[in-house]
This record gives sequence, C-alpha cells and structure tokens, in this order.
Amino acid sequence: MPRFLWILCLTTLGVAACATTKVESVWKDQAQTGTLDKVFVLAVLKEPANRDAVEYGIANILNGDTLRAIPTLDFFPNLDEIDKAKVKEMVKEYGIDGALVIRLVDRRVEKVHVPGTSYYDARYGNRYAGGWYNYYAYGHNAFWNPGYTTENYISTVETAIYDIDSDKIIWTAVTETRENTVPAAINSYLKAIDKSLTASGLF
Repeated sequence: MPRFLWILCLTTLGVAACATTKVESVWKDQAQTGTLDKVFVLAVLKEPANRDAVEYGIANILNGDTLRAIPTLDFFPNLDEIDKAKVKEMVKEYGIDGALVIRLVDRRVEKVHVPGTSYYDARYGNRYAGGWYNYYAYGHNAFWNPGYTTENYISTVETAIYDIDSDKIIWTAVTETRENTVPAAINSYLKAIDKSLTASGLF
C-alpha cells in the first residue's frame, strides 16, 4: 500500500475509534427478581426511519427462538396519536408484561479538529543539492495532508423498562453517543445497549 494511503487509513481509523457509545449509568429495581416474557418497544423519535431502525434493532437484540419484543411503529405510526386504550388491547392480545421506551434526552454538536499529516524523506533537506534529479528523487514522495474540522453529534439517550402490571419503572440506562451521522449513531447505540440489556437479567 502506498505510504500516503497507509497514513490516511490510520487517520481515518483514529477518528472512527473516537466515535462510540458510552453507557453513563444503569439502574435496576432490586426488588425485581423475575424476568419479562414479552415487551413492546417504543422509540420516541419523530423521524419514522430512525424510529424503525431503533425499534426493530432492539427487537432483533431481544428476539431469539421466542418472540420477546414487539416494535410499536406498525401499530402506532404517529407518535402524537398513541391511544392508551389501544395499547392495552395490544398488551392483552400479545401477552405483553413490559414496556421498553427509548427517548432522546439531548443532542448537541461537537466540533472535532483532525490535524494534518505529512511525510518527508530523510534526505529531503538536501533536495536542492545535486541538480534536478536529486530535487525529484528526494522530493517526489513528500506530501502534506492538510487538517480539517468535522462535526460529531453527541446524543444522550435514556432507555427505560416498565413493568406493565405495576406500571413502575424497573430498569433504566443512560447512554451518550458521539457520531457524525444518525445511522452511525443508531448502530453504535444498539451495540452498547445490547450488552446492557443482556446484563440486566430481565430477559
């Protein structure tokens, strides 16, 4: 691989490695000793495509050989028109005993400066000595890749699980994601919350 491509790859990987999701806090009701058989998943996101990605992403995490999670987007496509009576009907029809609600708490922009990179041959300082050939030979591999500024979106998300019978919260996790696109942020969030849900002992 050419040297400039190698350095560019390292720079790109370095930026990508910083764009991750961190689990800031996890809380569980210690009185909750049992597990949940089935939950409905509600992502409070106005953009349907983002809501679809999150709800079905959570369902894919929880659903194994048995149906444990049901996305609500198909039942209630409009967040402003979720009818509690219809939710109760869905709960009864599918035997749902939990509600998993994902909410975007905060979103802000962070500017990130990526410094420039350069490469010079050890003999570059003598490039003017020895005529045009040395100028060519010592300088043809030299390059300067200028720095640039990019933006990361910092999204704080709260994921909460409620027990249907008591209508009380039994588990919650707060995550913070740094990514520069919404799809990347959703993928990063899902990877992080997967581990937290698995460790919750509720499924």
